[in-house]
Amino acid sequence: MGGSMAATFLYDANLRLEVDSPEWSGFLGDHGIHVAGYHGDMAPLTKQLEQHTATFSYLPVLNYFYLRADPVYEPIASAVYAADGTTGIPSVLVVPAGSEVTEAGDLRGKRLAIAHRFCTTSFLAPMLMVHDLGSRIDEFFSELVITPPYEGQLEAVLAGAADATFIQEDVWLNDPANAERTRVIARRDHLPTPLFIASREAPLQLRSAVRRFVLNYRSANEESLLFSGFAPYDAAAVKETLRITEEATA
Repeated sequence: MGGSMAATFLYDANLRLEVDSPEWSGFLGDHGIHVAGYHGDMAPLTKQLEQHTATFSYLPVLNYFYLRADPVYEPIASAVYAADGTTGIPSVLVVPAGSEVTEAGDLRGKRLAIAHRFCTTSFLAPMLMVHDLGSRIDEFFSELVITPPYEGQLEAVLAGAADATFIQEDVWLNDPANAERTRVIARRDHLPTPLFIASREAPLQLRSAVRRFVLNYRSANEESLLFSGFAPYDAAAVKETLRITEEATA
């Protein structure tokens, strides 16, 4: 990837970044940055990054986990969680209101709904929880049921297709009916928000311009978004999560 090649921005569309807004589309167009969003499973996004086909990317921390030793990419910003303005996400473990499950350990051998295996709130959260319980996620649960992200996970639990799901707390709180139909039995706080990473092979002037734009960007629709903008890269929190993830996947 050299300076003469067109810059490419690959992002996780599940994170609902407003790339079609006037601010984003104008900036990306002015700087000749091609954009491609990925839906559903983020394994293809990780593969593209491992092949160094992207100049910039916006992705969950678990995608970056597989790039952590790659000298080409560096994180330049952490997303800001719209609900509280921090760079940490709370995820809650919910079961149907009438379930006999009362604590996380009761879910051994049960089915867990997840968005995909790179999702911070639905996959990383239970992986870390199960690690605390002395097990591995694929051994602890009988099945990981793939569903559309967020609301789709709750629908799977309510329909009986899964026994539980970990979901971003503000999504669960958005619909008051969720508190009547489901019950929170555990939570995981301060999960790292998504990262914006840049290729060190990109021209310094372009990297600097992107970093300035990203850190100054604030959505005009903060109340309806998962993430409202960006803050400087929260290295300490991310590195600690990556360390524990290494233990959980060893």
